[in-house]
Amino acid sequence: MIVPRAVAVAVGSGLTAAVLISALQTVVLPRQRFTRIARALFAISNRVLVHPERNSAAADNLRSLYAPLALVTLPLIWMMVVTMGFSFIFWGIDTGSAQRSFEVSGSSLFTLGFAEPTGGTRIWLTFVEATIGLGLVALMIGYLPTVYAAYREREKGVTVLRPFAGTPPSPFEFLKRVHRTGIVDDSSLWRAASNWLLEVDQSHADFPALSFFPESSKERSWVASAGCILDAAAILVSTSDVTTEERPPEEIRGPMLVLAYGVPCVGRIGRSAGLPLEATPSFADLISRFSEPPPDVSISSEEYFDAVERLDPVLLVPAADRPRCWQRYAWIRSSYDRPLCALAGLTSATSAPWSTDRPAAVGRPRALTSRPILVEWTPGPVRTGPVDRGR
Repeated sequence: MIVPRAVAVAVGSGLTAAVLISALQTVVLPRQRFTRIARALFAISNRVLVHPERNSAAADNLRSLYAPLALVTLPLIWMMVVTMGFSFIFWGIDTGSAQRSFEVSGSSLFTLGFAEPTGGTRIWLTFVEATIGLGLVALMIGYLPTVYAAYREREKGVTVLRPFAGTPPSPFEFLKRVHRTGIVDDSSLWRAASNWLLEVDQSHADFPALSFFPESSKERSWVASAGCILDAAAILVSTSDVTTEERPPEEIRGPMLVLAYGVPCVGRIGRSAGLPLEATPSFADLISRFSEPPPDVSISSEEYFDAVERLDPVLLVPAADRPRCWQRYAWIRSSYDRPLCALAGLTSATSAPWSTDRPAAVGRPRALTSRPILVEWTPGPVRTGPVDRGR
């Protein structure tokens, strides 16, 4: 019996260590990715609650509950795994039957005290397990409000941008409205937008579960709002002769600030959520490539020319210069095109021009492997309704 009991102690210690590592990396020292336990829980919850083939109101409600329910269930899973881990340990040091070991473990973790251990080693182990249980509770007491506060700040930023971006958010409507109100050159507007993108970057990259949290309103997607601001800034910069050698004009410094902060933001959030995204090039590198042939992006040159035509009172771009402007825009868009399309598919956002109306086909979260989520990048037709989520 020595070998089985030694194996039981080793297995129990491993389960307990896995929970402690998961809790520390989730709450105390976020690693900008899901831990193994959290990843498995979110994957299982996704398969139970998210049904892409169903479009009823009940299916939408279940889909909106998916991420919050998985997050609230996470501490319960931690506690259950620790209980099982110490059950193995107590059985391994000969506390008695498996039932008795489970009773001692549960009584110790939840500080109930109905099952009293015997022997100095067993008593010390109950103290250790009780301390772990109290520590996990304390961590979650601080963690859940932090996540909720970050969620509220994200939705607050979407609300602040709504009067300018419209519903659903549109870069063309945004530029028209800020031009009409005379604040297109106002640095405070672009600074507020870049600060919001930085806040979303920090919170959603550190706590990937937030990327799966539903919007407070279906018409107010945070992905669409981020895409709206990035596209509006990209359009303005593309119609200006900005170079790396000269100081940028005053009127595009705000949009350049948004791109400098916002482009890496969507990439980091996507990678944190498990999407297969490459590192984002710096904005200075993109400017240096403006003279090269434009890369393939989900926005066509015809769409860009049509947008510039509609924005003619705002931009005043001569027809002869528009191909060169498109070339610059394509390079800027290439830095956030894939992350934006992937996040649109991941969040099942309602259609919005140039952002969530052309989502990538994003598969379900992985349960047993750390490999990125399967994504089909082939652009589909521009849509007007919710995207089917995964497989």
